[in-house]
Amino acid sequence: MTKKFLPVLLLFTSFSLVFFSCKKESDNKYSNELSRGYYPLALGKYVVYDVDSTIWDDYKQVKTLHRYQMRYTIADTFFDNTNRKSYRVDVHLRTNDSLPWRTHRVINVTPTNTSLEYTEANLRFIKMIFPITNNMEWKGNAMIPAGDQDYQYFQNWTYKYSDHEKPFNNGKVLFDNTITVNQVDEKLNDPETMPNDYASLTFAKEVYGYDIGMVYREVTHWIYDPFSGPKYRRGYSVVMRAVDHN
Repeated sequence: MTKKFLPVLLLFTSFSLVFFSCKKESDNKYSNELSRGYYPLALGKYVVYDVDSTIWDDYKQVKTLHRYQMRYTIADTFFDNTNRKSYRVDVHLRTNDSLPWRTHRVINVTPTNTSLEYTEANLRFIKMIFPITNNMEWKGNAMIPAGDQDYQYFQNWTYKYSDHEKPFNNGKVLFDNTITVNQVDEKLNDPETMPNDYASLTFAKEVYGYDIGMVYREVTHWIYDPFSGPKYRRGYSVVMRAVDHN
């Protein structure tokens, strides 16, 4: 398996059901920028996720499934190298809810006048643009350099908003006011029906709940290249579902 697949997996990469809902924009909590409420930036804010991940290893020709939990906590603020106020998000991980949390990584989030920049594992994304409007499009991965072949598949994604203020069930919890960010949906051939042809799949979307933050993430990327190795997929898939927050 390519050496960078695992870090990318972790990047994206049984709890009691806790049913909660997000507040309507009528709260006026975010002044004249109500749509900022889909990614609230407040110290101490946290969201806990149940994570299902899959790794396809073409070298060993095995498919491995993992289940664990991740907790994202807004832990501190700082000013970046261009003097913009930014937020440090601490990410903790545990393999089940009976174990203590352990430190996993740090994410930096920087709100701008029109967008939300998000840096993780040295990759910078434009996660959201403001104000939020259905069908609004932008190049969310435009700040990811094109020179690294392992991250080439991030190029040219066109993010698009849909289902603004609609309810969303992430498979664990129902949220009554969300926005969906459709990031990419590209598929070429199917190894099951075309085992002698090159195939690939890249799919990603995120859903944000009002006054909560991200409540669902699904990212899948694999390739199948029977011409340069074994006839087996190589890649990963991660699904994150919010199950608790404050």
